[in-house]
Amino acid sequence: MASTRLRSELAAALSSIASRSLPDERCLILSGGVDTCAILACAKSVGLTFAAAITVLTGEQSPDREFAVAAAKEHALPHHIVEVTSAALVDTYLPACVKLLATFDGMTLRNSLVVAAAMRKASDLGFKHAVVGDGADELFGGYSFMWGCEDDPVEWKQKRDKMCREWTFATNALAAAYGLQAHSPYTEPEFVEWAVGQTQRSDCIAERSVRLTLGGEAIEHRVGKVVLREAFDTISSWRRKDPIEVGSGITVIGHDPYWSELISDDEFAAAKADLQSRGFVLKNKEHLANFRAFEASFGRDGTAHPKKKRLALGEGCAGCCFEIGDATFCDVCGAYPAQRS
Repeated sequence: MASTRLRSELAAALSSIASRSLPDERCLILSGGVDTCAILACAKSVGLTFAAAITVLTGEQSPDREFAVAAAKEHALPHHIVEVTSAALVDTYLPACVKLLATFDGMTLRNSLVVAAAMRKASDLGFKHAVVGDGADELFGGYSFMWGCEDDPVEWKQKRDKMCREWTFATNALAAAYGLQAHSPYTEPEFVEWAVGQTQRSDCIAERSVRLTLGGEAIEHRVGKVVLREAFDTISSWRRKDPIEVGSGITVIGHDPYWSELISDDEFAAAKADLQSRGFVLKNKEHLANFRAFEASFGRDGTAHPKKKRLALGEGCAGCCFEIGDATFCDVCGAYPAQRS
């Protein structure tokens, strides 16, 4: 059974991480989601310990709060909760994240603000290694856009495998910026080889009962990561998938009302039109704020980008004209699909 094999593969991946890090230098970035709670359960089974868990929250209603607190308590982990407002996260971390990751994509940056705050806390506490849950969503269909291809499992696997060949994670760069090394058992080479080679759509996607809140009413819903959910019986095994930005509460900055006092409607309309003439497609006010930080780091139109060349108008990414090759997602502006029709 795939879930049984997953337990042994994840244990091996965690053991490999343990061999490269000391217990008192190792912490877990704990969202309280399926992936990090599975790490806790598996770590306990192989005797791997963490010196502490760290969770970043932006308000009392952050969905991660009750799950993360309960998970840390269950495993008797010292739990450091970073309580911070969305505005403070933006002010403190947005310029640095834009420069470090060379992007103005809203989704990437919203998640990265939270990770940056967690890594800073880990560094302040003296940790050298941070274990995270990167990779599980990509491997096991955690994202809702991966729930299609119901009648074509071969196509599903081809798309999943391609995603996993091309994946990149901001976590490593964010950790390094604070003097830490990030580790995820789900991205350990042997674990990836097993997951890609031995799991299919039927192992990952199904209709199941999930809960939005701890102890809340269960609802029938299509979910991903079924093989991981079934492998470990945790408080979050059947929690709904919430991205970092949702679980932490930072998702509010992705909506225009958050920016209303900083960017007026007229200002946004004028900037959007100007940037459209320069080959940039702005989605919302958050995108404009990110773009301004992007130009502050990389010059007008981002021409000093450290990795990618900006092409002529009408070329490259449909959302920003940066070179994109055959990729469908642009990691500079966040356009999807990014190819021109």
